[in-house]
Amino acid sequence: MKKIDNSALVPGIILARDVFDLNSGLLIISAGTTLTPELISRLERFDSIDIYVKEFSATVQEEHEKRLADKIAADHGRVIDRAKTLMSRNQEKAPDVNLLQNMVGDIQSQIELNSNVLLNLSHIKVFDDYLFTHVVNVAMLALIIGQQLKLDEVELKDLGLAALLHDFGMTKLEYSIYDHNRQLTAAEWEEVKRHPDYSVEMLQKSGNFSEKVLAGIKDHHERLDGSGYPSKKKAAEIGYFAKIIAVADVYDACISRRKYRKPLTPRRALKNLLGQSHLFDLDILRAFIAAMAIYPIGSIVRLNTGEIAKVVGCHRNEPFRPDIRVLLDAQRKRLSAPYRLNLTEEANLRIYIEETLEEEALIPIMELLEE
Repeated sequence: MKKIDNSALVPGIILARDVFDLNSGLLIISAGTTLTPELISRLERFDSIDIYVKEFSATVQEEHEKRLADKIAADHGRVIDRAKTLMSRNQEKAPDVNLLQNMVGDIQSQIELNSNVLLNLSHIKVFDDYLFTHVVNVAMLALIIGQQLKLDEVELKDLGLAALLHDFGMTKLEYSIYDHNRQLTAAEWEEVKRHPDYSVEMLQKSGNFSEKVLAGIKDHHERLDGSGYPSKKKAAEIGYFAKIIAVADVYDACISRRKYRKPLTPRRALKNLLGQSHLFDLDILRAFIAAMAIYPIGSIVRLNTGEIAKVVGCHRNEPFRPDIRVLLDAQRKRLSAPYRLNLTEEANLRIYIEETLEEEALIPIMELLEE
């Protein structure tokens, strides 16, 4: 039996003690109950609870996540397919708002099922589908930030709509401009900078989107110091949703593989954002880093044992001790059966991350993993 934070709950965990609301004394869930996504969502609504669970081994958690991964991957793929249909080139009318709201609901359900699995999926991108996977992943990241900021359900729905539609205007551009492997001309870059205006022009006509949603779309490339586009707005002039989408947009763009550049590692992408913190809302940046943890999912790390591992899960109450999957032994030989470790467990307390591998140090490791 061990006490855990509600952010570390996953489906299949069995409660070792009754869970009470410490403020009211009322019983929430009885001991012996196996947690489902719905019950986990219920527990996450309470701030003052103590949760004691039966020991849940990394192997069992891995099995649960494998089962969840198939469902989440299928659901995530369907949302991307819908985005592809909605963002067909030369779109003349605004998309169906009910369909968009259903897409936002689907993404929220995926986050509730297991945000760690979903974040792992967000690293799998295909060149030809970049625009569509990007808008879905930005919506996912924006919703995760919004949850961290404790936005209410109505705000989260509107934030999700704005995030899904933030690049809608890109469909007005020539395909070669947004799917290029060369340096854009000055004229092409000026055209790219008009896509937020194009988005709002196409969506405003329908009358189905609030000013708050439209501002989130129009302002997502604006920056606090006035260096953004299309209107060079500053600080308080920029919509709150746009400030959230800006962080999610830059992060996903950084970790995405494009035809003209390699992706950054998740940790390097976070460092990039922090290095430009004067451009972004600090409270939103802090919320994003808290949600993504010190070692973001997808990071390749070297342990003090010399082994090489990938970060596959985060614990918000233990940011320096994530879940990892060990891929290479201390001699840099690929393991035939990679195994998972939860670094918060007592048996693993002597193991810790020494460094995140990036750039030159990461190249030979990735070559070994791809063999």
